[in-house]
Amino acid sequence: MRALRSAVERFRLMSDRIAELTDATRAFRSEVRAHAAELHARLDAVERAGAETRTTAEHTRSDVARLSRHSAFTHHPTRVLFLVHNPAVLDAVARVIELMREADDFDPFVLAIPHTFSGDGAPRGEAVTHAALEARGIPHLRLRDEHVGAAAEVLGAIDPDLVFRQSQWDADVPPAFSTAALRGRRVCLIPYETVNPTVNAPWGEPPVNSAVDQPLHRSAWRVYIANEIALTIAQTDSILAARQFRALGHPKADALRAAPANWPFPPAAGARPRRVLWAAHHSILNGWNDFGLFPAVCEEMLAWARSAPEVEFVFMHHPLLPETIARGEHAFTSDDYAAWLDGWRSLPNAVAWEAPEYAGLLQAADVLVTDGPSMITESQIVQLPTVFLERVDHIPFNASGERIVSGVHRVPDVAGARTAVAALLAGQDPLQERQRENTDVLFGAPGAAERILADLRDGIAAERAHA
Repeated sequence: MRALRSAVERFRLMSDRIAELTDATRAFRSEVRAHAAELHARLDAVERAGAETRTTAEHTRSDVARLSRHSAFTHHPTRVLFLVHNPAVLDAVARVIELMREADDFDPFVLAIPHTFSGDGAPRGEAVTHAALEARGIPHLRLRDEHVGAAAEVLGAIDPDLVFRQSQWDADVPPAFSTAALRGRRVCLIPYETVNPTVNAPWGEPPVNSAVDQPLHRSAWRVYIANEIALTIAQTDSILAARQFRALGHPKADALRAAPANWPFPPAAGARPRRVLWAAHHSILNGWNDFGLFPAVCEEMLAWARSAPEVEFVFMHHPLLPETIARGEHAFTSDDYAAWLDGWRSLPNAVAWEAPEYAGLLQAADVLVTDGPSMITESQIVQLPTVFLERVDHIPFNASGERIVSGVHRVPDVAGARTAVAALLAGQDPLQERQRENTDVLFGAPGAAERILADLRDGIAAERAHA
């Protein structure tokens, strides 16, 4: 019995201890919850303070930028910096640079810089840009790829009143030339595309129309666009209602009009062969604007060229097509592209054009075949009959685009393109007059660069008067 009582006593003590531990655990949990709630509250307060600090810092930066901008135009003549990273779109600014060099009231600097298209990889490509500027006879400074770390020093040393950048995409250029870095300067933009023809894929968070309302657009002093249709879109789709936009035509349209014909085949001994220019867009993936058809049509295009030795074919591509293929997000690989190029180049009547300049090709060709939204626009400026290889799932056209596609022959595949090209080579383009009307509406009379300089002069004079 004594042993039984001892066991019962031990059990009672154990039960009491378990009860004490349970109570202590409950108390500890309650304390932890209380401390956790306090800790969360403190963290929330820190986050709010951090957000307020970031907002204050952002406002301070904006105030400093505004003060810096108000002290602009201190140089006489006005000092202007052109940041050039993409030689393929030099025609958007080349005439403006030329006019400024001839003027007494502007002092233009041109700086060849590396690019980082889409923000991928190390800055590169300055040597190609330098060569293109040199070929055009445009005096310039060089920020070589390996010297990109000195970008901010170079910008400070030049100390421009105005900065022209070639692209609204910050991912295209080194950080020292980003929108944030340029906020204290007056920035101008002449879009690299003559006209944006599409309802753009949503970009950013919250999403915006990337053609008119990116950070560079918002902080720009001037954005020069081609026409009133584009201006109406910008007024509707931009947070600042396009107050900084001016519709004055586009210098690239004038450059296309004035370009001499250039065709990369030797003159024929007899009758001139017919000429087909094929331009391929880079948007072969899904989720951007989805115009590109190159992997789907390249073998049929090769077969077409092989079967028509009496026709001269020139293939050119958007500068980003090889890089898009190299990303490895499409079943068509860089090896496939290299093998296809070998096959194309092996034909006596086919050339692959790799130079950034292509205006002369548009002037020299008899007909254009393209899947590119820019090419169906630019070809009409020079009255080039155009066959649009149209991918069914591309993003919609906007009001400008609907007008543009009225001047081209829309086909769904290479078979349709061959039929359309045969008809165009055999007779006059029935859309020729429509192309003239489109060009008049979209670009107006020649002289866009002259109109841009006149607007710059007016704006500079107004700001100096209020300084």
